[in-house]
Amino acid sequence: MAKAIINTVLGALVTSAVVIGTTAQTVSAQGFVDNFAPENWELFNSSPAFPGIDNSKITIEGVPLAPFNGSVDFTNAPDSLTLLGSDQASILDEFGLACDTVQPNLLFLCDTSFTTVFVTVPETSIISFDWDYTTADTFGPAFDPFGFALGNFPPTSLKTDGVFTELIDRNGSATQSGSSLVKVAANQIFGFEIGTADNRGGRAQVTISNFQVMVKEPDIVDPPSVPEPTSGVAIAILTGLGLRLRHKSDN
Repeated sequence: MAKAIINTVLGALVTSAVVIGTTAQTVSAQGFVDNFAPENWELFNSSPAFPGIDNSKITIEGVPLAPFNGSVDFTNAPDSLTLLGSDQASILDEFGLACDTVQPNLLFLCDTSFTTVFVTVPETSIISFDWDYTTADTFGPAFDPFGFALGNFPPTSLKTDGVFTELIDRNGSATQSGSSLVKVAANQIFGFEIGTADNRGGRAQVTISNFQVMVKEPDIVDPPSVPEPTSGVAIAILTGLGLRLRHKSDN
């Protein structure tokens, strides 16, 4: 009988501990919804920075050439998004031009750029996601790196301080995939980013799926003298049971 009571009480203690442990985090978003719905993300393509020059007027036959031409596709949201890197050579090709033969004043088009889709994360969180990457660049992923950027200011700001963390293997195959986990502080800027070393040879793209945001709740400080109800009852039962067993043995 005593053994059965002890097992029951200990079971209650374990159950109580499990309940407390699993309430440390809550799911804020499962997929691209709520604070992470498509309308809350912003696309940014880096552009040639020439002081005093309006980049919007850099054109060929009226077709704008700046900023660079990366894009994002939310067609399959909330399940996934697809980010496409820049490939300015594809525009030049439409006019029978190429990076190797284009006039000097357009050489900036065949240079390094990056494409970012970013969002402000309102609460301290852990973001997890799966990614599927591929590049059509003839030189492989080394020329089209993919990863995430994290900072306190957006890439559109002059104060931008985002740190890029690369997720692909530059020496790997043209098609790669993986899963990632990122810790983000409240109000930080989080973004998916594809860079390109030369804006030619074919663009890279990545599909993000199983996107989930877990909000970290503040640490719970145990009250100094008031035990958790189940634990308190269990302690009292165990104490009483111990006294009864001792009393019987003394007799």
